[in-house]
Amino acid sequence: MSDNMNVGAMLTEQLDRLFEKSVTRTVLVDAEAGKLPEALWAELENIGVTYALVPEESGGVGLSWADTVGVWQAIGFHAAPVPLGETMIGRWALALAGIDIPEGPLAIAEDLLQLDAAGALHGDGIKLPWADQAGHFVAVAQGQDGLRLCLVRRADVVSAPAATISRIPCGRLSLAKVAPVAVAPLPAALGPLGLLAHLAVLRATQMGGCLDRLLALCVDYGNTRVQFGKPLGKFQAIQHMIATLAEQAAAARVAGAFGCRSLDKGDPEFGAAVAKIQVGQSATAAAAIAHQVFGAMGVTDEHSLHFFTRRLWQWRDEGESEHWWAERLGRYVVSAGSAALWPNLINW
Repeated sequence: MSDNMNVGAMLTEQLDRLFEKSVTRTVLVDAEAGKLPEALWAELENIGVTYALVPEESGGVGLSWADTVGVWQAIGFHAAPVPLGETMIGRWALALAGIDIPEGPLAIAEDLLQLDAAGALHGDGIKLPWADQAGHFVAVAQGQDGLRLCLVRRADVVSAPAATISRIPCGRLSLAKVAPVAVAPLPAALGPLGLLAHLAVLRATQMGGCLDRLLALCVDYGNTRVQFGKPLGKFQAIQHMIATLAEQAAAARVAGAFGCRSLDKGDPEFGAAVAKIQVGQSATAAAAIAHQVFGAMGVTDEHSLHFFTRRLWQWRDEGESEHWWAERLGRYVVSAGSAALWPNLINW
């Protein structure tokens, strides 16, 4: 095992312990009301995980994307109500672009902005998770001479609350002649889609961790809930559902890890497509199974199940949906021609 893999494993272990202690029901409810858990964020900064992807020469840890799989899965497993993944990716991108990294959490704009000749940003209806909890956000903008990476101060942008099924705080931004804090040419490592593919892989990997949590909840419930004189998990129908859920969780974990490895190989678009397509399908099936296992109890606000299934439904659509990625992947395969299909499958 390489040194970086060891560091990634240690970070994952630290995060699991930290989230287990800190992500309580009260913290989850408060976060959905717009209150960032500042004590938790301070501990995340203290252990250095927010700089995990930043190259060592820029003051970071220098982990690969594959080294951070466990970190992102831990976020999903605990439904940690902090923009940790977004901050990790945002700081990495800023470091590559040579832009000074600001303190505090970062958000990432999924939509492409416009950069005019005077260097001002424009965009309307831009959806931004964690908009009011992050002091800055990172965005990709189309300029007159190509794509640019921009750092924007949140306070400089008009925002209205945007409702989400996950209830995670989200803003709808309107930018008209907004001056960014810094602008730089889009680093080649980001690829033609900017940060979209990286955000998609983040969401897919988080969803893999969240599916593991659904599986753990269902197994525990099946072992402890008694119906007709025996544990619910002894019924063959329930066993079959939980086994199917386990299959979907395993497929999601592998797909998320594949997406991260593809980022390391410099092939972000294909990795994101595979991860988002598979994990989106797995999440749809697994969430339905979990609610079937729990029955009426699983839809009550008092039970914790909804914190995880609502995250799944939200993340399924962020970083573009599996349907969007499937169409893009299909167009790529068709445009390459039939003669390239088998060689590409081997290389992938």
